[in-house]
Amino acid sequence: MIKELAMQLRGLVTRATVSTVDDTGETQTATLQGRAGAEMTEVEILQPFGFASTPPDGGLVIVLAVGGDQGDPVALPIAAPGSRMGKVPAGEAVLYGKDGSRVHVKADGSIDVVSSKAVHVAIPDVAEFDVTMTYVRGKMASGERFVAGAGFAKLVAGGHFIAATAGGPKASAAVTLGAEPSPDL
Repeated sequence: MIKELAMQLRGLVTRATVSTVDDTGETQTATLQGRAGAEMTEVEILQPFGFASTPPDGGLVIVLAVGGDQGDPVALPIAAPGSRMGKVPAGEAVLYGKDGSRVHVKADGSIDVVSSKAVHVAIPDVAEFDVTMTYVRGKMASGERFVAGAGFAKLVAGGHFIAATAGGPKASAAVTLGAEPSPDL
């Protein structure tokens, strides 16, 4: 009886390795490999509100037996030690992906965004902003927009445009020289 109780207590919390993850349902589930190769299927992965991720296969997880029932396991958020971003200073947080893309909220209040391909920022019905490997582009819901890339820049507002290219400036109307209209921007 004591040996059986000891085994039940030992099974309340265990470590497992992730074989596969299914993120198509209401909750994320995984197939896990536990002690002695014991397979656990459709184990719910608990995730904090407002954050979602699908870790790579091979991640590590802590499994809890709800109510002491090893047939009703849940898993804490999955760790992927080989992909972990370490050396984050105290008071800072980093959201990161496997490719190195990241959003780093720093203790001084600044935020660094690093992407291996592109960044898209949108405020619905107000503005959109894109940075890619070939251009920077922004547009306002009211129609004003800009784009800049290697060797060119273009501004569009009020039905007119002005562009600077390697071949010289171009505009949809005569350009009037004068003081900068909004020097504080």
